[in-house]
Amino acid sequence: MQYYLTLENGIRGAGITPDGTFPTGAVECTAAQYQDATAWTISNGQIVAYAPPAPTLAQQAAAALGAGLTITSTSTPALNGTYAVASGVPFGREDIGTEAQFISTFSEFTNGTQTIEWPLIDGKTFVTFPSTTTFMAFAKAAAQYYAAVKAVAATNQGSFPSNQVTIP
Repeated sequence: MQYYLTLENGIRGAGITPDGTFPTGAVECTAAQYQDATAWTISNGQIVAYAPPAPTLAQQAAAALGAGLTITSTSTPALNGTYAVASGVPFGREDIGTEAQFISTFSEFTNGTQTIEWPLIDGKTFVTFPSTTTFMAFAKAAAQYYAAVKAVAATNQGSFPSNQVTIP
């Protein structure tokens, strides 16, 4: 019994031949390579360690936004933490923007009080923004970070900004 690996149209495969007859393009491999075939590929007729392609800038942008934005507040250290800024997540980009728009229009929080609780990215830890001014500083930093990350992905050039920002 012999083991082999194949690579056809970018798809890696593995097989066993009981009689030593290999499919076209197959390369004989060890039992260990056969058992962990995802760790190997074929290059120029030789078995080599598989190295996954580097993530695209769009994939890197999604990961960066998914990791959140870490805020350090010089005036309100209780706000220090990492916040969700990705699209489509609770208290992420859309919710930050909605709250900021409401503040801009009505000069108050949506809850009608002078403060608002907002979760960190873990969704369990809440911090209290003591004023609309501090929330707007946070919203501005979040919007600028989001826009900068998306610009790198869209133009396919440049480098991602730091996800650590200091606000007043």
